[in-house]
Amino acid sequence: MEAEEYNEHFYTCPLLNKEIDQGACYDINMVAGGWIKKEVLIVLEREYGMSIDTAIASQICPACKHSL
Repeated sequence: MEAEEYNEHFYTCPLLNKEIDQGACYDINMVAGGWIKKEVLIVLEREYGMSIDTAIASQICPACKHSL
């Protein structure tokens, strides 16, 4: 896989202030939008070593350029 293709699947997340993969962004957006339960984020919280505040996500994610 070329470097450009690889980078297309990672986003700089304004919520977490770090690079996250496209799937993590999708999951966070789905929880922030109320489409799926917060428990889905447990794996991401472990992976990134931080708690994901869904109240803040619901404010930040809709304005993000990577938002659904």
